[in-house]
Amino acid sequence: MENVQPVSDSLVRARDLPWIPQGSANVWFKPLRINLRAGSWVNLLKVARSGVVNRHRHLSEVEGWVVQGRWHYLEHDWQAEPGAYVYEPPGDVHTLVADVTDAEPMLTLFAIHGPIEYVTETGDLAYVETAETKLKRYEDHCREHGIPLQPIVF
Repeated sequence: MENVQPVSDSLVRARDLPWIPQGSANVWFKPLRINLRAGSWVNLLKVARSGVVNRHRHLSEVEGWVVQGRWHYLEHDWQAEPGAYVYEPPGDVHTLVADVTDAEPMLTLFAIHGPIEYVTETGDLAYVETAETKLKRYEDHCREHGIPLQPIVF
């Protein structure tokens, strides 16, 4: 336990953070915490107008809690609704589809414990998302739009 560094309590106000385009149409994320040492991050995911998060594979566990709206994975036969907790094991491959039927977008809080590999329809690797790439997207977006950076790396 001698390598453990104490961390003070942290408060991140989601309202002070911008929505960052995720890459797919109608999909945004709001980073709440990025842990570069552990390679993990926590973010809110917003998907509007039946947007899709492209097919991807998790190399580590992912946990989600649905705040509003409904969504499902094309590869599974269940639908996540407000209040639902979702666990995704390492190696799981899926395509998230928001089931948006009204004006409210889907919002889900995700804790991602490692890299995500985005894959093509044939399973070929298209892109790898890491804590570092999430941080870069956030910082680039803030700089481009003149938004002050918030202390989300801890």
